[in-house]
Amino acid sequence: MQNIIKKINDPIAIARKHPKFQEYSREARARIVLATEIYKARQKRGLSQQELAEKAYTTQKVISKVENGQVNVGVDLLFKILKPLDLSMRVGAVSVI
Repeated sequence: MQNIIKKINDPIAIARKHPKFQEYSREARARIVLATEIYKARQKRGLSQQELAEKAYTTQKVISKVENGQVNVGVDLLFKILKPLDLSMRVGAVSVI
């Protein structure tokens, strides 16, 4: 039984070391952090997804996908979403918005 578990874990360990896996993991983590912060800020302000969408000049479906980490958000859309939520974005030591 121990051998079977080791055989299953070995491919997973190998995959985790692959540069593409690491890149995907970083991107996924960024989407999840962004999604969580947008969701929390929207809830804190008492806005529905539809209300945020209207303020950000987009659709409720887009807001839903962003909050669920299902899309890579471009800078233009990100700015539109962050502004009505009074959120800022930093790159290094520079505040972008």
